[in-house]
Amino acid sequence: MAADSETEDRINRICRQMEEFAFCSQTFHQSLKGGSADYIGLTGIANNQAYTKATSTFGYVEELLRSVSDPTLKNALIVCENAYKVVKDAFGEGIQSFVQRDYKGMLNAERIAPRAQASCTSIFSTTPPPKQNPLWR
Repeated sequence: MAADSETEDRINRICRQMEEFAFCSQTFHQSLKGGSADYIGLTGIANNQAYTKATSTFGYVEELLRSVSDPTLKNALIVCENAYKVVKDAFGEGIQSFVQRDYKGMLNAERIAPRAQASCTSIFSTTPPPKQNPLWR
């Protein structure tokens, strides 16, 4: 959806801080209702997208765990399963705080998410030899 100029400026300000500007901008535009959103509205979109992605990734990891027999990969996936459960739960709690307009509570709940997610990513890039991260599909 096309955004009004103020909303477009907000989206650009946010997305310029991200590695993937185009993905960020596209995500906001696809989720925008009515063409206008303040920072609170954009925060709601970001929270919902993060929760949806974390939930999807958590489910995918569980699916992979059921089909993997290699013990090293299985252990790495267990780390990822635990990590994405933390991320999913953090954003779920953050959304609850957001709905109650408890923005400080939202930030506190979600603060753990990047480190938890990184624990999954890093396990596939550490030595001995890097393993192919099956989450990069």
